[in-house]
Parts: sequence; structure tokens; C-alpha cells
Amino acid sequence: MDTTLTQSFFIALSIGVASGSIGAFIILKRMALVGDALSHVALPGIALALAYQVDPFWGVISFLLSAALLIWWLELYSRVPTDALVGLLFTASLAIGILTIPEPEALESLFGTFPALSSFELSIILGSAALASIAAFFFARQFLFGVVSKDLARVQGMGRGYDLLLLIIFSSVVALGIKLVGTLLMGALTIIPAAIARNVARSMKGYMILASVLGGAIAIAGVLMSRSLALRPGPVIILLGVGVFVLSLLPNASRKS
Repeated sequence: MDTTLTQSFFIALSIGVASGSIGAFIILKRMALVGDALSHVALPGIALALAYQVDPFWGVISFLLSAALLIWWLELYSRVPTDALVGLLFTASLAIGILTIPEPEALESLFGTFPALSSFELSIILGSAALASIAAFFFARQFLFGVVSKDLARVQGMGRGYDLLLLIIFSSVVALGIKLVGTLLMGALTIIPAAIARNVARSMKGYMILASVLGGAIAIAGVLMSRSLALRPGPVIILLGVGVFVLSLLPNASRKS
């Protein structure tokens, strides 16, 4: 196995697990559109980083964290529905990114590639993804209170700060996975494993664990499949995940027929 494929394998495993673990709460909070929008916000960050000749990752993470703060703030103070705010942010970011990213980097930014990273960069991605996964499980109770009842969460001393924490963890995971999956598709990777687990799991604990395992498994299988087919990893990972999601519907469909 060559160095680039080995790196992609470990990135896929760590990002897939982190995507599944945080995606479980994104699905429960009905924030799938937010995830898709956040991944597209990375495009202007990539363009700005390329213009100043710095690693695009720093442009991505700064723009995504800023977008998470903006969404959280707008939810608090704006009368406009959240999905409308997110849709506006998504379309504006996509338009700016497509207009400003140099053409040779556009496909790579949109659909991902097999990243060639230094040992330091690889360790940062793997360590950050592991930290995000741990945080998702550690704060699971607080996040769930926010899903069940915001009023109950406030009574228990769990204010909107945990909503912001969820967005920050989510944004970080999206930023970490963009090099492999791409800005157009990374949001989907955070949703698909959790959606599959939702169809199969019978308990909350099982749902979270299964979403994490599925995220890692789908990402790894997609990387290996894309390399053997000489295709970009992002689209292959997502299409594989969609295929598994369709299969997860069959047992429920057969029981109802």
C-alpha cells in the first residue's frame, strides 16, 4: 500500500468515525441542511488561503468556525427561520467560492482527492478527529437534552452554549474531511451514516455507536474502491453510503408489506 493510500485510509477511518458520531445529533436536531451549508462555506476560505499561499486547511477551519458562530448568533437574534438563513449562507458561499478559486484547484476542492500530507499534518487531522469523536460521546447527554426539550435543558443548566459546542465540533469535523471528500460532499458524509443507523438501531446508545462504526466503514471502503477504480474518493464514498442507506430501508419495507 503506497504512502498516499495509507494516509487516506487512516484519514477516512478517523473522519468517518467522527462524522458518524457527531452526525447522530445533527440528524436528531434536524440540522442536515446546516451540515450541507457549512461544508460549502469552506470554499471562500480555500480561495483566500490560495491567494495568500497558505495551507487551505487554515482558510477552511477559520471560515467554518466563523460560520458556526454566525448561525448560532442568527438563530438567537433573527426572526428569519434557520433553514432560510442557512440557505442564504450556503448559496452566497458557493457563488463566491466558485468565482474565486483558481480552476486547477476547483475540482479538488469540490470533490476531494487522495491527500499527500506531512507527518505533522496527518497527526493533526487524526488527533483532532479522535478528539471530536470523544467530545461527541462525552457531551451526548447534554446534546440529547437539547433535542428532547430546550426548556428542560435550561432547567438542568444546559443552555444554548451546548448548541454552539455542537456546531463547533461539527464544523471541525467537516473541515478535517474536506481534503478527502471535498466541500460539495463532506456535509453528506456527516448525515449518511447516522441516517443508516437511525433505520437499524433500537436504542440511543446503539444508534450512536452504529453511526460511528458505519461512518468509518463506509469511508474506508469508499477510499479502497475509488483507488481500485481510479476515481476521486469523495463521490465514491458518498454513493457507497447512499447504497447502504437504501439497503437499510429494505427490512422495514418488508415488515410493512
